[in-house]
Amino acid sequence: MGTLWQDLRYGLRALAKAPGLTSVTILSLALGIGANTAIFTLINALLLRELPVRQPEQLVELSVKRLDGTVPFSYPMFREIERGQRVFSDLMAWSAGRQSNVELNSTLSQAAVLSVSGNYYSGLGANPLLGRLIGPEDADPQGASTSQVAVLGYEFWRRRFGADGGIIGKQIRIEGHPFTIIGVTRKWFTGMTPGEPPEITIPITAQPLINVWLQKSLDDRSILWLNLTGRLQPGVTIGEAGAQLQSFWPAVLEATASTDEPGLRRQRFLAMQLEVSFVATGLARELRAAYTRPLYVLIGIVGLILLVSCVNLANLMLARGAERGQETSIRLALGASHWSVGRQVLVEALLLSSSGALLGLAVAYWGSRWLVNLVTRNSVTPILLDLRPDWRVLGAAAAAALLTAILFGAAPAWFASRQNPASLLQQNLRVWTAGTRGTGRALLIAQVALSFVLVMGAGLLVRTFQKLASIDLGFRQDNLLEVRLSSSPSGFRNVDVNAYRSELLRRLSAIPGVRSVAMGPFVPDPNARRDTVSATSVTETAAPGTGLMANATEVTPGFFATMGMSLLGGRDFDWSDDDRHPPVAIVSRSLAKRLFPNGRAIGERIRFSIMPQYQALEVVGVADDARLFEVRSAEHAADVVYLPTLQDVKYPADGSLVIRTSQSPESVARAVARQIDSFGHEYALRTETAPAVMAQTLMTEQGTAALAGFFAGLALLLPSIGLYGLMSYTVSKRTREIGIRVALGAQRPNLRWMVLGEAVALGAIGIAIGIPCALGAGRLLASMLFGISSSDTLSLGIASLLLLGVALTAGYLPARRAMRVDPMVALRCQ
Repeated sequence: MGTLWQDLRYGLRALAKAPGLTSVTILSLALGIGANTAIFTLINALLLRELPVRQPEQLVELSVKRLDGTVPFSYPMFREIERGQRVFSDLMAWSAGRQSNVELNSTLSQAAVLSVSGNYYSGLGANPLLGRLIGPEDADPQGASTSQVAVLGYEFWRRRFGADGGIIGKQIRIEGHPFTIIGVTRKWFTGMTPGEPPEITIPITAQPLINVWLQKSLDDRSILWLNLTGRLQPGVTIGEAGAQLQSFWPAVLEATASTDEPGLRRQRFLAMQLEVSFVATGLARELRAAYTRPLYVLIGIVGLILLVSCVNLANLMLARGAERGQETSIRLALGASHWSVGRQVLVEALLLSSSGALLGLAVAYWGSRWLVNLVTRNSVTPILLDLRPDWRVLGAAAAAALLTAILFGAAPAWFASRQNPASLLQQNLRVWTAGTRGTGRALLIAQVALSFVLVMGAGLLVRTFQKLASIDLGFRQDNLLEVRLSSSPSGFRNVDVNAYRSELLRRLSAIPGVRSVAMGPFVPDPNARRDTVSATSVTETAAPGTGLMANATEVTPGFFATMGMSLLGGRDFDWSDDDRHPPVAIVSRSLAKRLFPNGRAIGERIRFSIMPQYQALEVVGVADDARLFEVRSAEHAADVVYLPTLQDVKYPADGSLVIRTSQSPESVARAVARQIDSFGHEYALRTETAPAVMAQTLMTEQGTAALAGFFAGLALLLPSIGLYGLMSYTVSKRTREIGIRVALGAQRPNLRWMVLGEAVALGAIGIAIGIPCALGAGRLLASMLFGISSSDTLSLGIASLLLLGVALTAGYLPARRAMRVDPMVALRCQ
């Protein structure tokens, strides 16, 4: 311990004698370790951190699997499972947060409203910040309470109520119904949805008041809307829980099937499977699906940046070791062991990396919050991730500090420990200098190779974003405006929806500057129905799940003309295609070819999904292909079934208006919003131009490409510094040789190319090593690319030219200095 303390004190004194090198090293490590820690902090918050509830390891998720994916439970299914289960101390039901109209101080806005069972908060072990939380008495389906209650989320309470401590007992109105505020949750409590905390929570029995789909009855078997979370009883394993639930799962399906009539819908319902899985980290499927892959790519990029920095610092440490060669030789001559000399270098490296890691934690603290704000700034619902450092984050920073110390300190330590003091003293450090130059060249080549991998990867991501941004979507984006609509509370009560839609579009079309208006989807439409579609006759039957997968969306007459899409055959929808006439559909060109490869599609019939109203749709038109649902996937974009909005008016849902203008879309937005408000049925939630919508759609790709480009620039800077340092060091050590060459008649341009040639040769060797490494790394990015391959020739060429340019630039100034060496001064140089 005493020896280690002595090494630490000596290392601190040695570093203090070189403040410039020490500062540069610590700053470089702080940026590298800080960037890695910032990205890991996001990964930890999104994927690894357990929910801040009591014993999260006991929580399990119940999920229903069917052919087209995972679906929620109905309320009757929840009650049947709750009645039959014997393995959970609590079985909690909760709905996904739904954007609902909330009236605060006579101002209407939207907020995410979650409905929960009475044991939700007690089952999770949550405590209130103010008031109380929803309990069993608030969600009793047999209760006769005349007032409804609500719990506010911490961030919503601070943002919308200014952290008013006297909020308990006040009322808010949700979809026009009064709710009494009874409590506020604690900070960082997100329920079962990390990153997406509920803004308002109400009892599950109050859901029919705010959800038009459940106004019929809470016991409606056809509506699947609940998530189920169970807390395992002590001593019960997840396997035992699954076996007990499976024992009566078929009976649950039989008891809760929405209809007793045989058919595809009932068959698919009874074929559903139950799965049970641990859910200690909560459920955030959409967030994790959107950001997991980009985060892993970014941590790979910043990890390589840190590795390049370590190689660069290793070169600096070698150069510093060369300057301290006399000191090292004296220590060895006085009896110091080779191990103690090497250990001293490692201790100094560890001091530098530890200092860099401490400063890097501050960089990570601010950087992680900046990244969250960058990638979630356009989210409808605020994203809240717990970015406080925990043992994982601190452990990752400590591991990064130790690893970097080894990486950039190992080569100098090894070189220092293997020297012969007699040889060093006799040869006036020439052996050390020659040795460090060779090791430095090897490290520099590795640095160029790693930088090439980074630049190549960034080039692929940037090119992918450019391809996506310039893709032909199949419709015209110029002068196109999208208006997201939201129903006002009770806005469609006793309203003829078709008559209203017709009148609304007529009045909007009359606004100066508006050329045409329609209702329909816009890029992207994450809520699009995706199911099987097949060619059929009225008498034909088919097994559930057979057919092609296709998207379906509802549009009004004039949609295709407004979007600038071509009808290749048949007719457009008209206002007579309502619920009093036979069901019709328009299909995309690609889907028509797949369904009817040997004949015309017009006049044929198709079956979509299993809903009764979609079992005999007459094809009245074929539209050209357009990417209305998924920009990346050509398959998802091509196969589309268009249905007339007028034939599905049972539950008027929120939708979007698409407006083609003859002038700037922004100039008519306010007049459009006023006209919509004048009817009193709905209002304009958001108004955006087509380019703005596309920018939001590609926000993740743009952010990833921008960050990758930034780090690629840093990856170009580091080898340029390394090359410049090596070439400058080489010129300074070869001053006498250069002087002799000049004295013997060497031409100065030849001296310039001697230095430049070495720099370019080192760069070329690094590029040659980096190319196969980059091709291998590109395969890891293949799933994120669009329109290019992982071995894109243009990206390879640009990366090669950039690195060669860096080599030329870094070698130019030392080469210029070599040309100006005075032979008389050089010959006197020792």
